[in-house]
Amino acid sequence: MITFLFHLTAKPGVELHLHALLQEMTSASRADAGCQQYQFLQLKSDARQWVLHEQWRDQAALDAHVAQMFLRFGAPPPGARLPARLHELSESFRVVPYEALT
Repeated sequence: MITFLFHLTAKPGVELHLHALLQEMTSASRADAGCQQYQFLQLKSDARQWVLHEQWRDQAALDAHVAQMFLRFGAPPPGARLPARLHELSESFRVVPYEALT
């Protein structure tokens, strides 16, 4: 299983737009084959701060998911790693891989 925590800071003033996009991304991602967990959490004290907890069955499932995100939400701009729509609303992000206890 592949596990990530994805930390995201929204650009100022786009919180509602980002919230709607994250809901759409969540619905699409949960429908992907191999998705074990996909949940965004918003920091109560700062509406610009989000964390995504995601788990994928294997690397093939994760690779297919990333390809679908790029098709559905736009390929990343040159030098970027996020789908275009998410990149437009993000000030910063950090992806942290974890090993899950079994």
